[in-house]
Amino acid sequence: MRKKAMNKLLTLVVLFAVMLFQAEVNADSSGAGIDWQSLSAEQQQLLKPFAENWQQLPTQRQQRLSKGASRWQTMTPAQREKAKQRFQHWQKLSPEKKQQLRKRFKQFQMMTPHQRQALRKKHQWFKSLSQKQRQQLRYRWKNMTPEKRQALRQRIKNMTPEQRRVLKQALKEKRVSKPVRP
Repeated sequence: MRKKAMNKLLTLVVLFAVMLFQAEVNADSSGAGIDWQSLSAEQQQLLKPFAENWQQLPTQRQQRLSKGASRWQTMTPAQREKAKQRFQHWQKLSPEKKQQLRKRFKQFQMMTPHQRQALRKKHQWFKSLSQKQRQQLRYRWKNMTPEKRQALRQRIKNMTPEQRRVLKQALKEKRVSKPVRP
């Protein structure tokens, strides 16, 4: 149960990091900075730690902080608590793990909308599996050689939708009749 919660938390942290990164990427860097006095009283209160050095912050950072403060104000208390937890978890990640997540996000952003939707669908399917089934799949994947992984990716990529459907059905039947040993 704890591992399931950690997986869910990690997923939320990744999504939070993605939102932060996306806000930074989408920020308009061509304009002048945001004047501290133009922020609402609520935004100023939330961003108080930045007040002294606000004018020295890069424009993109000011915009990102301003948008974040606006989003924060619209959140429910439960959403705020989740966001705090995700941010605390993000802060505890090693620089290597953060870099890995940033790299994955860049790869995700480079996908077509259709590819992103397919990935989201696969992620939902994976989350719908039992914890034991997910562990078994992870075990299989980790124990494959890089060559076998690449061959599997290529084989699946070259399949028609009908062939993929048949494969999925066969895998479901195999799991029901004979569980895979880790």
